[in-house]
This record gives sequence, C-alpha cells and structure tokens, in this order.
Amino acid sequence: MIILIFCFSGNIFPQKASPELDKVYGPDPLLFNGKKYDFFLPPGTGGHQFLVSTNAINGGVSIKGIRFEHIKLNYDIYNQELLLSYTDKEGSSSLIQISKAWLESFSLGEMVFENHDIKNGPRFYQVLGSGPLKVFYFWRKNFELDNGFGSENFSFGSAKKISYVFINGTLTPYRNKRGFFGIFEPDKKSAIKAYMRNARLKLKNADDKSITNLINYISNL
Repeated sequence: MIILIFCFSGNIFPQKASPELDKVYGPDPLLFNGKKYDFFLPPGTGGHQFLVSTNAINGGVSIKGIRFEHIKLNYDIYNQELLLSYTDKEGSSSLIQISKAWLESFSLGEMVFENHDIKNGPRFYQVLGSGPLKVFYFWRKNFELDNGFGSENFSFGSAKKISYVFINGTLTPYRNKRGFFGIFEPDKKSAIKAYMRNARLKLKNADDKSITNLINYISNL
C-alpha cells in the first residue's frame, strides 16, 4: 500500500512588516499576511502543481481595494492557492500563501483572475472580456498514479479548464461550439457564427486574445 502524505504547514505572519518585505512591498501587511507555503510531494513525483511553470511570474494583486504591482506570483491550481515569492536580504527565497479573505483579483503576466462566489462556492476564475458578457475559465489539475504497469510514482496531469460564459449574473458552462451557441439568443447566433467563420476561430484551440475579441463582439451585438 502506498501512503501519500501532503503537508501543509506554516505560521501566520505577524501584522508588523519585516524589514526585508518593507524594502520590496512597503509596510502594508495586507499583501503578506498569510501562511508560509509548504507542500511536500513524494519522491519521483512527475510534473508540478502550478498553472504555467514552477517559476514565479510578474503580476499584481488587488486586496481590499488596494493594488500591488510588479510582484512575483505563482498559482497552485491543484490546491487553489495564490503564492507570493520574495527574497530576503540574505538571498533566501520563500513562498507565502496570500490570504483569500480579502483577495479580490490578481494577474499573472497577461492573464487576469477574479475571486467570485457565483457557483460552487468562492473560486478564482480567469476572466476574458471587458463588456457585460465575459468568458470565465476555472483551472485545475489532477494528481494520479502513473499509468505504467507496476508504477508507484504519482504525477500531475496537464492543466485543465472548465469554460463558462458570465451572462445575466450567472455562469453558464460550455464544452464545445454547440454549447457555446446555445447560451445566446437566437437572433444573435447567425452573427456569432459569421464572426467565428471569418476569423477562422475554433473554440477548442483559440487563444485568450481571440476569445476576448469574440466575447467583446457578442457584448456589442
């Protein structure tokens, strides 16, 4: 029998900012008032738990209406934790789980995420679109035993997303083109189909910019 142990531990950072953090982020404790990130995996584990890579990404966060920019972040989509990376004056790197209590939104490079309690409880969604209609992606990963015969090692799968259209204050999921078209009023479907045909847009493989342009177009119909 294989016993898999995940350890989540760490002390809550005090309200008073440390000198090392002051130099980078200022004295406001909102940003770093969280737990130290400790997530231990068994030897031989394949892949990683992050959305993009194990490397932190330039980004920003909004906490209680305050925006923090030009910080290093990573997003653990297996545990659904946003992580702040910082280096102290001794050169030691650490990761902190940013508290979800007042976390409103964050960005990783060009990707924008918002914290919404619309369906299935509070979740981080990648948000595409600037109009009344938006596309939301919920990202996750599975952690499973490798498929090889006799394997005792576990690995993370590829990042998977659940796609939604945010419309009339609710989230409506879709899996394919047919499901996407079914969300909208009949009198808009022909225009949407024409737009996608002219743009040679396929939902399954479309990049974020293409989906953003599509949903903004639909918002303006």
